[in-house]
Amino acid sequence: MLALVATFGCKQTPKEDAEPTKSPSPPTTATATATAAATAEPSAAPVEIPPPIQPTMPAATTAGKPAAKAEPAAKGESITACCTALHKEATEAPKDKGLYQTAAASCDAISKLVSAGTTKKAAALTQLRANLRGNKLPAGCE
Repeated sequence: MLALVATFGCKQTPKEDAEPTKSPSPPTTATATATAAATAEPSAAPVEIPPPIQPTMPAATTAGKPAAKAEPAAKGESITACCTALHKEATEAPKDKGLYQTAAASCDAISKLVSAGTTKKAAALTQLRANLRGNKLPAGCE
């Protein structure tokens, strides 16, 4: 019984023998139908593709002013007193002198943005606190 299973159990042909039996005729019929469809298409009306649409800009406010990106800071705000206090602290503080010097230098640059109304005072003070890495701001920075 085992001899019958061994001889009739698996009929596997080598890969070289299996390939010549395949016929390449189905792909040619597929290309023939694609060619027929392509020749039939030009007789149809040409399809017109519309040009791309440009994104719309934000609408202007009712007062005629362009829409603002963010709420601008008040024009009267200033952190010059804070900058002066930071410069003074940078010369007097023996500990963390480098941090106060860095904060004083960035305060001068941030002060211009606050006075122009580009940056809010609260955001500027937050940046200065971050520059001091946990040290307190001087009394002039309230």
